[in-house]
Amino acid sequence: MPDELMRVSVAMGLAAVLSASCAAGVAAPSMPPRPSYCAGAQAGALQDVAGTPAGPYFVHDPATRSAATVVFLPGGSGLRRNAQRVWDTFLAGAKDVDAFRIVIPYWPDIEMPEDFRRTLAVVDEVLACYGGDARQVHLAGFSNGGHAAFTLMLEKPERFATLLGAPGELPPRTTPADLAALKGKAVFNGVGELDDEFWRKGVRDAHEALMGAGVDSVYVEFTGQAHGARAGFPKDVLFEFWARHSSTESP
Repeated sequence: MPDELMRVSVAMGLAAVLSASCAAGVAAPSMPPRPSYCAGAQAGALQDVAGTPAGPYFVHDPATRSAATVVFLPGGSGLRRNAQRVWDTFLAGAKDVDAFRIVIPYWPDIEMPEDFRRTLAVVDEVLACYGGDARQVHLAGFSNGGHAAFTLMLEKPERFATLLGAPGELPPRTTPADLAALKGKAVFNGVGELDDEFWRKGVRDAHEALMGAGVDSVYVEFTGQAHGARAGFPKDVLFEFWARHSSTESP
């Protein structure tokens, strides 16, 4: 039999098998079961999750499992109080806070910037326990957490849809090849108008380097803000960035 006819015959045979399976009511593959260690979901509340393989962390879970996920790394040494401050000052009360799954890891006994393996484990655990699309996980950080977020994004760009620093900056010895790996991603470089020149210069330099590498980068100065978020911090600007780069399609 000529090759062309053979390929047509095989294709028709596969189509017949698929058609017969559908007619017989064969179900599509089901979602994996929720792990038994998962904490009970508390939609709309800031939940402190501990005692799980990847815990502890805070999670604010929306009503829909298909919502995009934001992982926000806290400043300082990543202690619980640092994570709580990130929630209170950057996120809580924003107009669209309930449209996203917010995850804030914290570290009870070690310094957070070195513990990227656990950050990724938290992401995997949250997706398994609460739902969400692994292609729609946004990485963010403040101060030391901003440093960590930028470093982690350079190491694992395939794991995150976007990067946000408020502030954050590129690690030393970042190469053009490192930046090229972020093409197709979006980066938000935010810093307080009244922050130290060290941070403002670092954030500007990061933005310029990213733009020079062809990365979709935006630079924002928060009017009237210093290092950290004070009263009047424009929380909605962060959520608008995440919404702009989140798909509305279910996974």
